[in-house]
This record gives sequence, C-alpha cells and structure tokens, in this order.
Amino acid sequence: MPVRETLQQQTRSADQTTRSTTERPEKLERPERRERPERAERPESPDVAPRVNQVIVRNGVPVIPAIPAVPAIPSIEVHTGGPSNVIPPQVVDLAFGAFVMLAVVVIGWPLSRAFGRRLERSGQSAAISPALTDQLRRIEQAVDAMSIEVERISESQRYLTKIQTAQLGDPATLPASERR
Repeated sequence: MPVRETLQQQTRSADQTTRSTTERPEKLERPERRERPERAERPESPDVAPRVNQVIVRNGVPVIPAIPAVPAIPSIEVHTGGPSNVIPPQVVDLAFGAFVMLAVVVIGWPLSRAFGRRLERSGQSAAISPALTDQLRRIEQAVDAMSIEVERISESQRYLTKIQTAQLGDPATLPASERR
C-alpha cells in the first residue's frame, strides 16, 4: 500500500510541474509578445555531426538525433526478419541425396543377397553323375600310366645319346660300368 501511495504522489507532483511549465504566468512588466510559431527543425545533413549534449524534445518526447553513416567504419549486416530462407539450397540437395542413398541401401542390400544366394544354388544343382565319375577315374589312371611310360622312354633316349657321343670320342672315357 505505501508503494502505491508514493507512486500516486509522484505522479501528482509531476502533473503539477508540467502544468506550471505549460502555463505562463502573466508578467505585468513587459507587454505580451505574440508567440512565434514553432519552427520545423531542419534535417541535418549527414556531413554535419550532431552537437554534443543536445536534447531535442518534440511533443514532450525526447528525440534521439540520427547518427550519420561513416563509410570508413565497417558494418555488419543483421537480418531482423523471420527465418524465411535459413537453409541454403545446397543443403537441401544433400539431404535428398542422403535419403535416396539410405533407401537404396535398405532396399538394395536384401535384394542383392537374395540374388547372390540364387546364383549359388543354381551352381550346386548340376551334380556329376556316378557313371561319369567312374569314367573320369579311369581316364586319370590311364594318364598316370602314360606318364610313367613316357618317363621310361626319355631315360632310354638319354642313355642312347650318351653312348653315341662316347663312340665318337675315346672309349676309354666311358666309366668301366658302362663299357660292355
């Protein structure tokens, strides 16, 4: 309560001071002069700096003079509007690409696994018949027998070549075991 009363007293005293300043008491000593119409303030050019400690009052409200823009001072551009275009278009393209890649991985991975399994199963279904395995075993045995015979033939060929070269030269050069 005391705060309200104090505030009311302050507003009353402020109202009385404004009334006293607006009402001019008549001075008998000087004749009344006509009031001059208020001059409209000239807008200051941007080249002229405002005066220091000057307060301009219009309609009972103090007006802050505009500060001229100085080209030498760097400025920062500040957007005070709402977030209309916060996201650049490149980020949107990257987001779309990421979602498409995710869809391809989620759908494509199981499909590729199924396709690979199908290929593996088709290779196993072509089994070799038992008759064919017996025939391949016989061919393998015949090739082994032929390789043994070819080895014997090559040994005899080497021996005959040795004898022929020895006959052309001195027979004493042959070892005693090979002389016959």
